[in-house]
Amino acid sequence: MFILYFALWVILNGRWTTEIALFGVAFAAIAYVFTCKFLGYSTKVDAALFRRAPRAIHYGVLLLSEIVKANITVIRMILNRNFEPKPQLVTFDTSLQRERHRVTLANSITLTPGTITVDLEEGRYLVHCLDEAMIEGLDDGVMVKALEKMEKLHVPQSAPQQTAETAAQAENKEEEAQHNGD
Repeated sequence: MFILYFALWVILNGRWTTEIALFGVAFAAIAYVFTCKFLGYSTKVDAALFRRAPRAIHYGVLLLSEIVKANITVIRMILNRNFEPKPQLVTFDTSLQRERHRVTLANSITLTPGTITVDLEEGRYLVHCLDEAMIEGLDDGVMVKALEKMEKLHVPQSAPQQTAETAAQAENKEEEAQHNGD
């Protein structure tokens, strides 16, 4: 976040001087401390973003290459006079657990020419394909595998599970604290 604040400072100034850089570092530090103290942000979030960045960049490059490949395929279909499309509605399930990864896959499918995600419900996708040849790789393609790798990075460390009994005890303590404060 600090780097983002600093970059924003430099961009809004429109030029680079030593004075602008020094003031930028100071203002970025002040904004970062404010963000951490009053908006619930933490350095742990920054660390997590830096750990995820290489996989996210890899996924972006992968998505762009898939978009280019699909564009070439669709252009060939359009230019082929004998081509008769056989549109298909396909359903498939993924093992992706996190909603943001499922939505990312749905959006990636829609961004890829020739396919549109019609519905996404609990990991079950309904996709419209321009032609039956585009069905291949939807459920286990490179984008799904890349998202599964990203998801493995997000698996929390083995933390002790809170039982229903300890959760109820925590609730009771919280209620008692509220009653004592009244």
